[in-house]
Amino acid sequence: MKFILLLLSITTTFLFCATVTPIRIANQDFKLSIEEYNIYNSKGKVMRLYQEDKTDLDFEITHILEDTTGGCADKSIKQGSYEINGTSLMLYSFWDRKGRKYDAPYGARIIHYELQPNATFLRVSSRLYIETQRKNYDSDSAVKYLFEAPKTQEEKEAYRLYIQEVEENYKGTFVFDEEATLLINEVKEALLRKKKSRKKKNRWH
Repeated sequence: MKFILLLLSITTTFLFCATVTPIRIANQDFKLSIEEYNIYNSKGKVMRLYQEDKTDLDFEITHILEDTTGGCADKSIKQGSYEINGTSLMLYSFWDRKGRKYDAPYGARIIHYELQPNATFLRVSSRLYIETQRKNYDSDSAVKYLFEAPKTQEEKEAYRLYIQEVEENYKGTFVFDEEATLLINEVKEALLRKKKSRKKKNRWH
């Protein structure tokens, strides 16, 4: 729920160091803004993509690029990137934890949007794998069934409800086993491409 509440807070919280860039996607005009935020103990950057002829309050897509929550040693971390290719918009997200932030999520998500003729974006797919907390942090949490198969009917129901809650809160379809590994690797590769692109741009400045 943390990242959902954060998105809601962003809309009413002071943002600074914003950069707005007009972009053209498949012969349609949009604006893309990158804005920094500082909300309570969370700091980061958010991307907004919205129609060129509307104000930034009418944004189409919001995506967190960087977010760090917590103290110096114990942190919840989220990294994100985006890629536009033709009419496709891909949003990559990676959650991680540092130090003793055991109740923070770990995992990844990829959302695929397609631009429509009316300048809106249709979500084609959203795949995710999320461990909502460290495996042994809470013995009552069903997150442990991601690592060991549930046996009893009660355990299976708890696992089902865990998957359902994660899919609802993180807006996607849960993937498992090898597909989860491939998903995490794909997100890490996208973040690496972002890092290399940033270094390349810095060399030209």
